[in-house]
Parts: sequence; C-alpha cells; structure tokens
Amino acid sequence: MDKEFIKKVLTDSTRLYSLPQTLVEVLRVTRDESSSAIELANVLVKDPALTTKILRIVNSPFYGAGRQIGSMKQAVVTLGLRQVTAVALSTSIYNMTNRWESIFDRVRFWRHSLEVAIAARTIAEKIDYRRLEEIFISGLLHDIGLLILESSFPTEFERIWKESRTRGNLTDLEEDAWGTNHARVGQFLFEQWQLPEEICQAVGCHHNVFPAGDKSNDFMAGQIVSLANHLSQFTIGEQEPIIEPFDKENREIIRENLGLTSDDMLAIEKHLFAQTISESKYLEIDIGSTEDILKEANRMLFEQYAAVESLLEENRRIQQQVAGEQVKRGFLESLKNTTTSFTNLMDTVYASIMGQAQQVRNGIQSGVVVDPRGLVDSSVTAIMNRLQTLASVSEDIRGLTRAETALYYDQQSVDAVESRIRRELEAIKEPEPVP
Repeated sequence: MDKEFIKKVLTDSTRLYSLPQTLVEVLRVTRDESSSAIELANVLVKDPALTTKILRIVNSPFYGAGRQIGSMKQAVVTLGLRQVTAVALSTSIYNMTNRWESIFDRVRFWRHSLEVAIAARTIAEKIDYRRLEEIFISGLLHDIGLLILESSFPTEFERIWKESRTRGNLTDLEEDAWGTNHARVGQFLFEQWQLPEEICQAVGCHHNVFPAGDKSNDFMAGQIVSLANHLSQFTIGEQEPIIEPFDKENREIIRENLGLTSDDMLAIEKHLFAQTISESKYLEIDIGSTEDILKEANRMLFEQYAAVESLLEENRRIQQQVAGEQVKRGFLESLKNTTTSFTNLMDTVYASIMGQAQQVRNGIQSGVVVDPRGLVDSSVTAIMNRLQTLASVSEDIRGLTRAETALYYDQQSVDAVESRIRRELEAIKEPEPVP
C-alpha cells in the first residue's frame, strides 16, 4: 500500500475505529494462554451493558446451556473462554460499527455478513476445522474494510461502489484507486487491533484467487470464508452484483481444495436461510423482518425466470443464425450440452430456494418465526407454487436435450416446447409482492 494511504487509514482508524477499552482488555486476556475464566469474567463485568447482552445471548435456546446462567464467570466456565470472547467481539463490533455513517443499508450489510459467518462455520464443521469461533468472527467481519474505505474516502468510494454495480470487479476498481482492496484494508485494521492472526488472514484474502490443489493449512481459513462469501445469497446492495466467470471457477476450485462435494454445497445452502433468521435473533443482530427476507427470496426466484427468458432468446437467435445452413452435429450436441448445464443449474437453485421456503414454513409451525396474520405463510406458499412452475419449465427444456439431434432442431418441435414455456412464464412474469 502507498505510505500516504496507510497513514490516512491508520489515522482514521485511530479516530473512528478504536476498540472499546473493555474489548482491548478481553483480547489481551485471551491472547495469554495461561488466562483463566475468572480473569476474562472480571474484565467483562466492567462493561455492564456488554455483560447484560452476553448473558441474554448465552441463556438463549441456541446455546442450550441447560440451566440458567446468572454470572459472567458461569458463562465463561460453561461455554468456554473462546466462545464467550467470540460473542463479546461480535457484539461489540456490531454495536460500534452501527454508529458509523454509511451509504450502506446496515440491515442488508449485516444480513449478508451473518449469512457468510454461518456458512463459514458450517463449512468448517464439515471439514473438521477446529477453530469455529474464529471462522465465525472472520465471516461476520469480512467486509468491514468497505466501511473503512468509505469513511476515509467517502466521495471516491461512493463512485467506485456505484460503478461496480454495473461493471463488476469491485476489488479491481479499488486496486486501481488505492493500490489495495477492502479485504486487505480490513486485515490491516484488525492487525492494528491485534485480533488473532487467523481472523486477520481470513478477512484479508477472502477475495483471493486460490490455486487448484492448495490444501495447505496456511490459507485454509481464507478459503473457508471466501467459499462462504460465494454461497451467500443476500447482497449488501439492492442491485445484484455482476458475477464474473472467474468467480464461479474460483468457487469450484475452493470447493475441491476443501474436499467438499456439490451435494455438500447444496446441503449448506438449503439451511442458510433459516439459520440466518434464527441466529440473528439469538445474537440480537438486526437483519430485517421476515417479510424483507422473503422479498429477497422473491428477487432471487425472479432472476431465475429472467434467465430462462434469456435462454429462449439465445436459442431463437442461434436458430436464425444457422437457418438455411448445413448444421453440424457436433455444434448441436455442444448446444444441447450447454442447455443441459443450464437446466442442472436451475434444478440446484430450485432445490436451494425450496429448501429455504420449507425451513420458513417449519419455523412458523415450530414458533421460531412469528406469523400472527398468516402473511409469511401465504408468501411462502406463493414462492413454492412458482418454484413448481420453474421445475416444470426446466423439465420442458430438458426434454429438448434428450431428443435426437434432428428433432432438437426440428422447428415445429422446438416451437411447441417454447410456446409451453412462455405460457408458464407469462403467469409469473413479475414476482408477487410480499403482503
């Protein structure tokens, strides 16, 4: 990084982002491997507001202590020094950063951050990675560098952020402007705060492009958080960011590096929606109402319908392009393979969103999701009905790929399938609003 840039960020971080004294003491105690539960408890009780909140959290059903915990000492002994430290760190930084002015919708920011944290922890559990607390914190705080850059360079950052919504490659735009990106800036700040090295490293490289076959422990935490970031469906901005081809390739490389299968990924995605809602309540992180979250699910669903429309248009364009020419079998087989890949993607998205919708319905039935007027349930029903339509569309398209090559480009056959698809799409042209 440029020296002047470092100086400015460091000055701003001292003025705007200094850690509360209690948290400084907490980190000092936890860095000392000889520290006891009593020493950590004695530090935490100096902050009554933090103590009250931690006790509320550790007594929640999520942590399942089995008995009412009435003191900080009991909390540390029951849950462990690292777990209580993770709760204290997450709570303190959440409270502190919510006071910073920003162009970001903080509800969306923390909804995305919490989803990444939960995904990262779940990935770590699947691969038997031990330090779950550090991984969770890394996921929760992975985008703090965005807030830092915005506060240090508000005008330029706002321009870059808006440009990235249409051009993509936010980190490239940041590199062009400052010679660094928000991931490394977050790492830089956490190093000043003397957070654990694992957290600093994971935050700093969550946008790295990792080489295939990198199974070393050196960047394991970074790969976990990076993959969790790829899995996140909730976006910070209202406009969906552009996904570059190398992002998808990097996701697959990391998945293979971590020894995860495609089924593992799908299983993680299925439960993220419900877990994000559930844990936000226990951690007292505002991620918006259930209705807001269902609107996001509606948005994701409609994007899939838009993708189907694009596929139909591309199919028609290619037909016109090759009309009257001798069509080579190899070209048609290649096109059929591409279409098959697309329908497989649709099936994956269908399974993911259907799983999330079912989790919400289960939450209503169990009382985790409060729905006194039945509004959430009706929205979930609408989403599930439209998902069935998506599955039907996918099957129609797949029918083309099963046909012989000659039939695949028989105009009458293609037109019949396309007409069926368009009739189904017309019925759900726009997503139904959440009541």
